[in-house]
Amino acid sequence: MLDRALAMLTDTTLLLFGGLILVSLYAANEAGFHIGLWRARRRPSHERELAGIGTITTGMLGLLAFTLGLTITIAQSRFEARRNLVVQEANAISTAWLRSKLIAGDAGPAIGALIEDYGKVALAYVRSSSFDVEPELNARTAALQTQIWQAAETISKQDRSPITTALIASLITMFEASRAERFAFESRVPADLSWMLMAGSLLAIGAMGYHLGASGSRQVVLTWLLLVMWAGGMVLIADLNRPRIGAIRVDPAPLIWTVQSFSQPR
Repeated sequence: MLDRALAMLTDTTLLLFGGLILVSLYAANEAGFHIGLWRARRRPSHERELAGIGTITTGMLGLLAFTLGLTITIAQSRFEARRNLVVQEANAISTAWLRSKLIAGDAGPAIGALIEDYGKVALAYVRSSSFDVEPELNARTAALQTQIWQAAETISKQDRSPITTALIASLITMFEASRAERFAFESRVPADLSWMLMAGSLLAIGAMGYHLGASGSRQVVLTWLLLVMWAGGMVLIADLNRPRIGAIRVDPAPLIWTVQSFSQPR
């Protein structure tokens, strides 16, 4: 439930998501400031008490910064995993295709053509900018894997040479790379961690506003700079966490080069 709500919030537009985060942080800061100001008027704070409030607020902001850094690290690791697996799949497809050229007779070109179609579907999967096409592309991938394996079984029954063994091994690697890549594209930052980051941000920024109100210091410019930077960090996490939309996406260049190599003379 939390995963779906967060996905709907971030997948609409990052601009809207960033605006909502910024407004929420500003509201929390203003609420904290006015509560601190109201308390200071009813009971003027001493320097020692203000120092204690500042220490607690600093601790909350430090813990929040740690949570933000941890979340960014997880999101970046997911992105790097997708990026590396695209390279691995491109290499696996290229290897299988080259080995199919060593198979004698009509069986070699036949399985090579299936591998070419498989590479094009893999490229379409990585380049897709919509989540709606994933089921169709996954079904096409599974169908091609079945056809390729059936063709490989026929070849292995007719020829048990080391070349055939090498082709079978490369096909298995190609299928495993596709499965790992699909898992990486569907894996995101845990929703509980994202919601905890949002809740912690509101509490810590509210505490900062309370401290400013209790001390009678507004600091409008610095506060806005902090809020914008904090909202930007959360937008960065959301962008890294969306593999198909947004500004930060995996470069499909390795698969493009692999598909282009199919038409080059050998």
